[in-house]
Amino acid sequence: MGFRARGANAQTCLAFESSYGVPPGTGFFKVPFASAQLGEEQGLIASDLLGQGRDPGDPVQDVIVDEGDAVVPVDLRNIGLWLKGMFGAPTTTQGQAASGTWVFSAQPANNATITIGSTTLTFVSGTPSGNQVKIGTALLDTLTAAVIFLNNSVASDFAANTYALNLAGNTITATNKTIGTAGNSVTIAASTSPASNATASGSTLAGGATTGQYNHVFASGALTLPSLSIEDGMTDVPLFAMNYGAMIDKMTINLQRQGLLNATLSLIAQGELPNTASSAAGSPTTYAVQRFSQFAGSVTRSGVRLGELVSGSFMIDNKTEKAENIRPDARIDGGDPGEAAYTGQAVLRLKDTVMRDQAAAFTPIDLTYGWTIPNTVYSLNYVFHRVFLPKPKYPKTGPGSIQGTYAWQGAKNTTLGRAATVTLVNDVTGY
Repeated sequence: MGFRARGANAQTCLAFESSYGVPPGTGFFKVPFASAQLGEEQGLIASDLLGQGRDPGDPVQDVIVDEGDAVVPVDLRNIGLWLKGMFGAPTTTQGQAASGTWVFSAQPANNATITIGSTTLTFVSGTPSGNQVKIGTALLDTLTAAVIFLNNSVASDFAANTYALNLAGNTITATNKTIGTAGNSVTIAASTSPASNATASGSTLAGGATTGQYNHVFASGALTLPSLSIEDGMTDVPLFAMNYGAMIDKMTINLQRQGLLNATLSLIAQGELPNTASSAAGSPTTYAVQRFSQFAGSVTRSGVRLGELVSGSFMIDNKTEKAENIRPDARIDGGDPGEAAYTGQAVLRLKDTVMRDQAAAFTPIDLTYGWTIPNTVYSLNYVFHRVFLPKPKYPKTGPGSIQGTYAWQGAKNTTLGRAATVTLVNDVTGY
């Protein structure tokens, strides 16, 4: 009596195809998964013949469909394989970008400045113009406005870096956009008269290096995308099923305060080879699993944390069009990427009117969904560069907090030439 197949002993291996629908002989990776539903199905069509009596005639076979979802962990290394299938091969650079900080002990005085490169940002109590930011009612308000301004500035010294505000709301971090040592020569300063009440981390940005971690940058909008061969193995029986010509149609990630962080992938394959009793994946490469955690995640708008966020989600949809042509094996001819869609939801407690005002003004914003591995330099960031918000209602359904749901849509940033960028920083040399 043989063993019954169990999910605990199942395995999934994948490889990228050089030619669509042709499984490669090598190059497989064994990947972690929470569930897998990809597989070939062929339905039956009931007979429509009349005059044969009350009992039905033989059915005929319908077309073959090979589709299904896979739920995979959002982890440090293996997620890069799925991102390659979703967006195409990344641009990979080794090293670290230079960065620096300004730590504020109090509100800046009127006309106080901070400087990066040869350009200054001035804090004013009146109406701002040019490279000026209005001093808010609290330090958090002032620095929030400063970070948003810096991230959206077209001034070359400002635009050469990205900026972020810390959770305490008293520190601005500037990170050079160029990986390597070039940013180490960028000067930073803070005025003492008028008092900025800020302390710069040094006279220049620092820490830029050409060694260390690898930065994999995936860009949306590629005209062609790679196909995969995905083998599902039930090792107890044993039974191995090789699905070929697989394309990643959708990627969905949900955000919450706790729980496991997973991605749901919708897959469309051309077909499945006859089942075998041994794996065709050979000796697959295995990356150690190190998961990103929900608690180490954030959603930011122009470098500032999206406050009072209760939950959220986003979906990237390649809108894959199946080439359902007539052919003798009942399978599709392929899958063609269509016009992609970038959508999501953000559920926010009502505390201020910032997001509501931007939705009403129909002003596009950028949104970044990101996670880090605590106490390391490793991270994963999904940046949607041009997001439009609907004007939501805030239903009152009880004595508790009032919440609104923003079901946003992303669009192409014509300056960058894309709608989304995903950056994975890890110890893998390349995908």
